[in-house]
Amino acid sequence: MKKKFIEEFNEHTNSKFSLEYKKCLYSGKSKFQKIEVFDTIGFGKTLLLDSCFMVTEKDHHLYHNKCKELIGLKKRKLNILIIGGGDFGLVKTLSSSNNIIKITVLEIDQQVIEVCKKYFPSFFQFPKKFKNKIEVSTCDGYKWVKNNKSNIFDVIIVDCTDPNNISKKLYSSDFYNNIFKNLKKNGLLIQQSGSPLTDRKKIINPMIKKLEKTGFSDITLNVFPMPSYPLGTWSFVRCIKRND
Repeated sequence: MKKKFIEEFNEHTNSKFSLEYKKCLYSGKSKFQKIEVFDTIGFGKTLLLDSCFMVTEKDHHLYHNKCKELIGLKKRKLNILIIGGGDFGLVKTLSSSNNIIKITVLEIDQQVIEVCKKYFPSFFQFPKKFKNKIEVSTCDGYKWVKNNKSNIFDVIIVDCTDPNNISKKLYSSDFYNNIFKNLKKNGLLIQQSGSPLTDRKKIINPMIKKLEKTGFSDITLNVFPMPSYPLGTWSFVRCIKRND
């Protein structure tokens, strides 16, 4: 029997990453993007958005645990905002923490949530006490933080795709200014920032310059292994709002 593969092409290196799969579990198109789930042989169930690997059962913990590590989760009580993250893998990872008072999730694509509920059900299983702390809104996160005047956060996590027609505004100076206003003093911003091997000029360096101009301090690039992402290495930018 001929083997079947899903693959992602990296235009920066003219290389491909592929996974052998047994079955396509779901394929559809929302208002915003193509959504696919495959049952792969080596990485378990795998979510792709617009043909880019997003989540696999095998290595998602590397991404989500790194984000949790960057938050620090000290003794203080935390009000957290997640922009993106509709697969709920990050929320699931954070659910083991006792000092979170509330998590607000802003996901633009309701279909991503529904598909992941079906094919990654463990990401949506929480103790009742923690489940009551979660508020989900299907909306444009860019517009939400621009208009928000009622809730100030200890941590804001931007768990979005790399810049594309939908998400590029989540890497803009206007967006960072609004994020700054939505954070408490000494609040954290954590944002996925692509591959440190290929995206420094295109994504990372421009991000850091905009964040510095906005007034963020202690800006760091945090690199971690991620086998199912291009070249197997990924990053988060983390920074702090020191002053109002």
